Amino acid sequence: MRAERRTAPAGTGPRTRPVRPAAEPELVSMLDRFGEQLAMDIATQAAAPSVEEVTVKFRPRRATHDMAGSMGYSLTSNWFLAKVLARCIVAHRLSPVEVAVLLHMMGSQNRGQIIQTQVEMATELGVARSSVNSAIGRLCELNYIRRHKKRGQYDVNPRLCFRGNGDEQNGVLAVVRAEKLASEFPDTIGPDDFARES
Repeated sequence: MRAERRTAPAGTGPRTRPVRPAAEPELVSMLDRFGEQLAMDIATQAAAPSVEEVTVKFRPRRATHDMAGSMGYSLTSNWFLAKVLARCIVAHRLSPVEVAVLLHMMGSQNRGQIIQTQVEMATELGVARSSVNSAIGRLCELNYIRRHKKRGQYDVNPRLCFRGNGDEQNGVLAVVRAEKLASEFPDTIGPDDFARES
């Protein structure tokens, strides 16, 4: 991309040819600000050399992800999926309902939190509410999720799955760790033999 800038005849002040590349709005805005500053420098410094052209290099952004659905996506720990959840399903006989409730909560959370009643979850999953309640109890024991005192509010362990950026995740982790929970959520994950590998 090349933005050209030429000096005007003496006494007429600097003239610029506007830069309007087919680029992202923030890049155009940055070029405009750069051009305005450059024009001011030339106008106020009599000894400033003339500028024939300005070349700006930039690195294009990577392509965005193309994910199914319209809710955005969560970052999920690959270690958890491969080394903990997959082995827990077999070794600790997680039931289909327990796995379904966990995956539902992981996919529905926003910044680690999900607000949904057990009746609503049961309706979405097509199972009995008592089955959801039992599954949530087991998942809390494993520190995959935790209940709040407020009805229908849960935290998904933000070290396993999180929708939000890294700063937001670190903020949530700092708050949770400051609470010094008896369950050691979020840092003790699953049975002891798996937690040692984290």
